[in-house]
Amino acid sequence: MLLSVSLLAQSPVRYGGSLSGSVEKSLNRFFDLKVEDEVRFLDNSIGFERNITTLGLDYSLLNRKLKIGTYYAFLYLYNNDRLFEARHRYYFNLSYKESIDQWTFSWRGRWQFTHRDENHDEYKINPKQVLKNKFQIEYSILGKPWEPFISCDLYNDLNNPKGNYLTRIRYQGGATWRLNQTDYMDFFARYDHYLDAREPAILSFGLGWRLKL
Repeated sequence: MLLSVSLLAQSPVRYGGSLSGSVEKSLNRFFDLKVEDEVRFLDNSIGFERNITTLGLDYSLLNRKLKIGTYYAFLYLYNNDRLFEARHRYYFNLSYKESIDQWTFSWRGRWQFTHRDENHDEYKINPKQVLKNKFQIEYSILGKPWEPFISCDLYNDLNNPKGNYLTRIRYQGGATWRLNQTDYMDFFARYDHYLDAREPAILSFGLGWRLKL
Protein backbone atom coordinates (compact mmCIF):
# COMPACT_ATOMS: atom_id res chain seq x y z
CA MET A 1 0.00 0.00 0.00
CA LEU A 2 2.83 2.40 0.87
CA LEU A 3 4.48 1.51 -2.44
CA SER A 4 1.31 2.41 -4.35
CA VAL A 5 1.05 5.77 -2.58
CA SER A 6 4.71 6.48 -3.32
CA LEU A 7 4.29 5.63 -7.01
CA LEU A 8 1.23 7.85 -7.28
CA ALA A 9 3.13 10.75 -5.78
CA GLN A 10 6.10 10.34 -8.17
CA SER A 11 4.15 10.12 -11.46
CA PRO A 12 3.74 13.18 -13.70
CA VAL A 13 0.04 13.68 -14.39
CA ARG A 14 -1.99 14.44 -17.51
CA TYR A 15 -5.68 15.34 -17.40
CA GLY A 16 -8.65 13.99 -19.30
CA GLY A 17 -12.38 13.38 -19.36
CA SER A 18 -14.99 10.85 -20.44
CA LEU A 19 -18.58 11.07 -21.72
CA SER A 20 -20.57 7.89 -22.40
CA GLY A 21 -24.02 6.54 -23.10
CA SER A 22 -25.22 2.94 -23.05
CA VAL A 23 -28.35 0.85 -23.50
CA GLU A 24 -28.77 -2.55 -21.82
CA LYS A 25 -31.62 -4.81 -22.94
CA SER A 26 -32.65 -7.98 -21.12
CA LEU A 27 -33.52 -10.52 -23.84
CA ASN A 28 -34.70 -13.18 -21.38
CA ARG A 29 -33.79 -14.48 -17.91
CA PHE A 30 -30.31 -15.51 -19.11
CA PHE A 31 -29.16 -13.16 -21.91
CA ASP A 32 -28.52 -9.39 -21.91
CA LEU A 33 -27.51 -7.23 -24.87
CA LYS A 34 -25.46 -4.05 -24.39
CA VAL A 35 -24.53 -1.18 -26.74
CA GLU A 36 -22.26 1.65 -25.57
CA ASP A 37 -20.43 4.65 -26.97
CA GLU A 38 -17.73 6.55 -25.08
CA VAL A 39 -15.67 9.61 -26.00
CA ARG A 40 -12.44 10.25 -24.07
CA PHE A 41 -10.64 13.57 -23.97
CA LEU A 42 -7.01 14.30 -23.12
CA ASP A 43 -4.87 17.41 -22.72
CA ASN A 44 -3.05 16.90 -26.05
CA SER A 45 -2.87 19.24 -29.04
CA ILE A 46 -6.47 18.56 -30.16
CA GLY A 47 -8.16 17.61 -26.87
CA PHE A 48 -9.38 14.27 -28.26
CA GLU A 49 -8.06 10.86 -27.18
CA ARG A 50 -10.47 8.21 -28.51
CA ASN A 51 -13.99 7.11 -29.31
CA ILE A 52 -15.08 3.57 -28.40
CA THR A 53 -18.24 1.92 -29.72
CA THR A 54 -19.02 -1.42 -28.06
CA LEU A 55 -21.51 -4.22 -28.65
CA GLY A 56 -21.73 -7.18 -26.26
CA LEU A 57 -23.77 -10.13 -25.05
CA ASP A 58 -23.84 -11.48 -21.47
CA TYR A 59 -25.08 -14.84 -20.22
CA SER A 60 -26.14 -14.95 -16.54
CA LEU A 61 -26.09 -17.83 -14.05
CA LEU A 62 -26.68 -18.34 -10.30
CA ASN A 63 -29.50 -15.79 -10.06
CA ARG A 64 -27.48 -13.29 -12.13
CA LYS A 65 -24.53 -13.38 -9.74
CA LEU A 66 -22.25 -14.99 -12.33
CA LYS A 67 -21.94 -13.61 -15.88
CA ILE A 68 -20.08 -14.73 -18.98
CA GLY A 69 -19.78 -12.17 -21.77
CA THR A 70 -18.34 -11.67 -25.23
CA TYR A 71 -17.83 -8.19 -26.72
CA TYR A 72 -16.58 -6.34 -29.80
CA ALA A 73 -15.37 -2.73 -29.75
CA PHE A 74 -14.43 -0.36 -32.56
CA LEU A 75 -11.89 2.27 -31.51
CA TYR A 76 -11.04 5.49 -33.33
CA LEU A 77 -8.16 7.24 -31.60
CA TYR A 78 -5.41 9.83 -31.85
CA ASN A 79 -2.19 7.85 -31.37
CA ASN A 80 1.23 8.79 -30.00
CA ASP A 81 2.46 9.71 -33.50
CA ARG A 82 -0.35 12.28 -33.81
CA LEU A 83 -2.24 10.22 -36.34
CA PHE A 84 -5.85 9.09 -36.30
CA GLU A 85 -6.10 5.30 -36.18
CA ALA A 86 -8.83 2.66 -36.17
CA ARG A 87 -8.53 -0.42 -33.96
CA HIS A 88 -10.64 -3.52 -33.45
CA ARG A 89 -10.97 -5.05 -29.99
CA TYR A 90 -12.47 -8.35 -28.86
CA TYR A 91 -12.84 -9.40 -25.26
CA PHE A 92 -14.29 -12.09 -23.08
CA ASN A 93 -15.58 -11.42 -19.57
CA LEU A 94 -16.17 -13.54 -16.51
CA SER A 95 -17.69 -11.72 -13.53
CA TYR A 96 -19.18 -12.48 -10.14
CA LYS A 97 -20.92 -10.32 -7.53
CA GLU A 98 -22.12 -10.92 -3.99
CA SER A 99 -24.36 -8.65 -1.91
CA ILE A 100 -24.21 -8.46 1.89
CA ASP A 101 -26.81 -6.12 3.39
CA GLN A 102 -26.21 -2.76 1.65
CA TRP A 103 -22.79 -3.75 0.30
CA THR A 104 -22.07 -5.32 -3.09
CA PHE A 105 -18.66 -6.84 -3.81
CA SER A 106 -17.78 -7.75 -7.40
CA TRP A 107 -14.94 -9.07 -9.52
CA ARG A 108 -14.56 -9.07 -13.30
CA GLY A 109 -11.86 -10.82 -15.30
CA ARG A 110 -11.35 -9.78 -18.93
CA TRP A 111 -9.23 -11.37 -21.67
CA GLN A 112 -8.73 -8.70 -24.32
CA PHE A 113 -7.35 -8.75 -27.89
CA THR A 114 -6.65 -5.51 -29.79
CA HIS A 115 -5.83 -5.45 -33.52
CA ARG A 116 -3.94 -2.28 -34.42
CA ASP A 117 -3.61 -0.59 -37.81
CA GLU A 118 -0.11 -1.17 -39.21
CA ASN A 119 -0.78 1.39 -41.98
CA HIS A 120 -0.65 4.20 -39.43
CA ASP A 121 2.09 2.89 -37.14
CA GLU A 122 4.40 -0.10 -36.66
CA TYR A 123 3.71 -2.33 -33.67
CA LYS A 124 5.97 -5.05 -32.32
CA ILE A 125 2.93 -6.78 -30.76
CA ASN A 126 -0.17 -7.12 -32.91
CA PRO A 127 -2.74 -8.16 -31.82
CA LYS A 128 -1.98 -7.14 -28.29
CA GLN A 129 -3.38 -9.36 -25.55
CA VAL A 130 -4.15 -8.08 -22.04
CA LEU A 131 -5.66 -9.67 -18.95
CA LYS A 132 -7.65 -7.30 -16.71
CA ASN A 133 -8.94 -7.91 -13.20
CA LYS A 134 -11.40 -5.42 -11.73
CA PHE A 135 -12.44 -5.36 -8.07
CA GLN A 136 -15.32 -3.11 -7.00
CA ILE A 137 -17.27 -2.25 -3.85
CA GLU A 138 -20.67 -0.50 -3.97
CA TYR A 139 -22.82 0.79 -1.12
CA SER A 140 -26.60 1.25 -1.39
CA ILE A 141 -27.88 4.11 0.78
CA LEU A 142 -31.32 3.21 2.11
CA GLY A 143 -34.04 5.51 0.77
CA LYS A 144 -31.62 7.41 -1.47
CA PRO A 145 -31.06 7.23 -5.23
CA TRP A 146 -27.26 7.39 -4.78
CA GLU A 147 -24.86 4.42 -4.73
CA PRO A 148 -21.22 5.35 -4.14
CA PHE A 149 -18.53 2.97 -5.38
CA ILE A 150 -14.78 2.44 -5.53
CA SER A 151 -12.86 0.10 -7.81
CA CYS A 152 -9.37 -1.01 -8.81
CA ASP A 153 -8.33 -2.49 -12.18
CA LEU A 154 -5.10 -4.43 -12.73
CA TYR A 155 -3.70 -4.72 -16.29
CA ASN A 156 -1.32 -7.55 -17.24
CA ASP A 157 0.32 -8.12 -20.65
CA LEU A 158 -0.15 -11.63 -22.03
CA ASN A 159 1.98 -11.72 -25.21
CA ASN A 160 4.78 -9.22 -24.64
CA PRO A 161 8.10 -10.80 -25.80
CA LYS A 162 9.94 -8.81 -23.13
CA GLY A 163 7.83 -10.41 -20.38
CA ASN A 164 4.25 -10.43 -19.19
CA TYR A 165 3.97 -8.11 -16.22
CA LEU A 166 1.54 -5.83 -14.43
CA THR A 167 1.62 -2.67 -16.57
CA ARG A 168 -1.13 -0.42 -15.24
CA ILE A 169 -3.32 0.13 -12.17
CA ARG A 170 -6.56 2.07 -12.47
CA TYR A 171 -8.21 3.55 -9.37
CA GLN A 172 -11.77 4.85 -9.64
CA GLY A 173 -14.31 6.33 -7.30
CA GLY A 174 -17.73 7.82 -7.86
CA ALA A 175 -21.46 7.37 -7.52
CA THR A 176 -24.44 6.12 -9.50
CA TRP A 177 -27.62 8.22 -9.42
CA ARG A 178 -30.86 6.35 -10.18
CA LEU A 179 -33.12 8.80 -12.04
CA ASN A 180 -36.04 6.37 -12.39
CA GLN A 181 -36.69 2.68 -13.01
CA THR A 182 -34.70 2.63 -16.27
CA ASP A 183 -32.30 5.62 -16.32
CA TYR A 184 -29.04 5.96 -14.40
CA MET A 185 -26.22 8.51 -14.30
CA ASP A 186 -22.65 7.64 -13.33
CA PHE A 187 -20.20 10.24 -11.99
CA PHE A 188 -16.58 9.29 -11.36
CA ALA A 189 -12.95 10.30 -10.96
CA ARG A 190 -10.36 7.95 -12.45
CA TYR A 191 -6.60 7.70 -11.94
CA ASP A 192 -4.52 5.56 -14.34
CA HIS A 193 -1.05 4.77 -13.04
CA TYR A 194 1.43 3.20 -15.51
CA LEU A 195 4.25 1.17 -14.02
CA ASP A 196 6.53 2.20 -16.90
CA ALA A 197 8.09 5.41 -15.57
CA ARG A 198 8.14 6.89 -19.09
CA GLU A 199 4.33 6.91 -19.21
CA PRO A 200 2.61 9.77 -17.34
CA ALA A 201 -0.35 9.04 -15.11
CA ILE A 202 -3.79 10.23 -16.26
CA LEU A 203 -6.36 11.83 -13.98
CA SER A 204 -9.80 12.06 -15.60
CA PHE A 205 -13.36 12.87 -14.65
CA GLY A 206 -16.34 11.21 -16.28
CA LEU A 207 -20.08 11.33 -16.76
CA GLY A 208 -22.13 8.44 -18.13
CA TRP A 209 -25.80 7.79 -18.86
CA ARG A 210 -27.25 4.25 -18.81
CA LEU A 211 -30.65 3.00 -19.97
CA LYS A 212 -31.66 -0.44 -18.64
CA LEU A 213 -34.62 -2.06 -20.39
